[in-house]
Amino acid sequence: MALILMSHGNMAIETLKSAELIIGELPETTALGLQKSDGPEDLKAKAETEIKKYYGKEPVYLIVDLLGGTPGNVAVNLTQTYPEMHVISGLNLTMVINYANQKFVGSDIKVADLMKEAKDGIVDVNAFLNADSDEDDEEDE
Repeated sequence: MALILMSHGNMAIETLKSAELIIGELPETTALGLQKSDGPEDLKAKAETEIKKYYGKEPVYLIVDLLGGTPGNVAVNLTQTYPEMHVISGLNLTMVINYANQKFVGSDIKVADLMKEAKDGIVDVNAFLNADSDEDDEEDE
């Protein structure tokens, strides 16, 4: 299984670095960032170079930062040439770590789990702490 992260600026690159800091090196994983000096065709060429390394040999997952931006549009365009590639938007660190965990245990990637973990990682910490505090108050009564 191969993973390509793609974003505006360095978000994908730094997300990969952060994931590898936490869980170690992620083989068959790369990150690409659309820089100010790049156009869509530049990003598409970089992505295609990475996709061609794996496509047809193993599943390829491409995670972009957001749908509707240039990286997302490039990814959608690439599905015309690489229809078996799975594209997901909403890149975040939780999603990449979940992908790595699924890969490390040797299971097939469950995209629904990636998305659920990514969404579940979004927490209003103040509300969470207040809810926990409210439960403690109830126990004291």
